[in-house]
Amino acid sequence: KGPFNPKANIASEITPQAHLARAAQCKEAIRGLRHKLEELNPDAIIVFGDDQHENIFDDNMSPFCIYTADKVSATEHFLYLGAKAEDQMTQYDVHPLAGDLLHHLWERDFDPAWSRETRDPCGLGHAFGRALKFLMPEKKIPIIPIMVNTYYPPAPSARRCLRLGEAVRHSLEAMPGDQRIVLLASGGLSHTVIDESFDHAFIGALYNRDVKYLESLSADQMMYGTSEIRNWIILSGAMPQGVSHVDYIPCYRNGDGVGCAMGFASWT
Repeated sequence: KGPFNPKANIASEITPQAHLARAAQCKEAIRGLRHKLEELNPDAIIVFGDDQHENIFDDNMSPFCIYTADKVSATEHFLYLGAKAEDQMTQYDVHPLAGDLLHHLWERDFDPAWSRETRDPCGLGHAFGRALKFLMPEKKIPIIPIMVNTYYPPAPSARRCLRLGEAVRHSLEAMPGDQRIVLLASGGLSHTVIDESFDHAFIGALYNRDVKYLESLSADQMMYGTSEIRNWIILSGAMPQGVSHVDYIPCYRNGDGVGCAMGFASWT
């Protein structure tokens, strides 16, 4: 939907050569994150991913939901050229810390929902299936899935997302043992209409851990696909310092400025 206000040099962004170059940049950024994950070799990965009517529906639309059963499937859900979501399912082990995290959050007056079943026959949605398949193709690390309703208003505020991240960090720090936990936020930056000025302001706030800016983001700024930045905000809240590295790759599809701004980031 309009209005469309594409940048002046949009024609240069939508040639086949430009598309291939952007795709190569994305693959290289994913490769870098995959190597970083291999080096960290964590005991578990907490995944913050949005749910778009895959498992959270209008009959009980919780803002945050932790999956706590022993195993779960996730689908990449690419439907191009006749592909089927059920043919893209991978089963993952869920780390036992999922239940512990739930109780620690409750003790900190944070009340996420919990689930031991998925309603979608393919399991968790594409926010989980794609990120995990790209970064962990051999599915060897147990996960803790946290579903976030970013897409369907009313969705949790930016401030509430920050507080969840902080509560997750404090909960992990309070747990006994020496497990190494990686936190993964899934989702794009601005889309389906790309807004590079918004993306750069948001990335700057991540580098500086500008809590005041992140808290100030309104629901109107986090609409449609851009709503997925809530997952990034949660992760920023969980980290005591700013982001260490970001690859920003705006991938335009057409002359209206429609596309998806890809972001690949890591915190130390």
